[in-house]
Amino acid sequence: MKIKYISIILLLLFARGCDFYSTSLWFFQPGGMEDEMNPLTRYFNVGWNGLIAVNILVVIGISLLYYYYEFRYQPVSQFTNAARTRKEYASLLYFNTPNQFYKTMYGRPIHRKPFYAQTGYVLIRTIIFVSFLATIHNLCQYYNVWWYNIFRSIVIRPHYMIAGLSLLFLIFTYRLLLIKEFEKYKKSIHNPSVP
Repeated sequence: MKIKYISIILLLLFARGCDFYSTSLWFFQPGGMEDEMNPLTRYFNVGWNGLIAVNILVVIGISLLYYYYEFRYQPVSQFTNAARTRKEYASLLYFNTPNQFYKTMYGRPIHRKPFYAQTGYVLIRTIIFVSFLATIHNLCQYYNVWWYNIFRSIVIRPHYMIAGLSLLFLIFTYRLLLIKEFEKYKKSIHNPSVP
């Protein structure tokens, strides 16, 4: 478990480093800040030092949430109602009732520990994915890679595609996590000695 945690943290640091390197190629060019797509720079005029500070805080926060998931979090294995599906499981996990899965996207969960743990698991993987997408985008654009220019002429706004892929990856990762936890939950129902 510790090796997995350390490996994911190192991958996160590497991915964020790659993104920072590729961003710095543009950032320090004359007028480079005007074309920066990071919302902190684009809308709030945050400079390089501010971006570093915010990223350090985000990496620390997500690392702590992921630590909680890996070493402290124990999914609820027994509910007052038995969950028959993954949606019921998630609804019971967050809201203590089997029919409120729709609230997982916007509602405030009653049980926050599962929410924090699962957020750490999903976000750390999503940020790694997004960091590599942003790195590829920045490097291909900076070095004027011919096939990426064709791709950009077709897509027109690659940032929207990056945002869309990021959202799909987040949903897919959460779905895989629910599958994993629900399988463990089903085993614990049939064999109560399984943690």
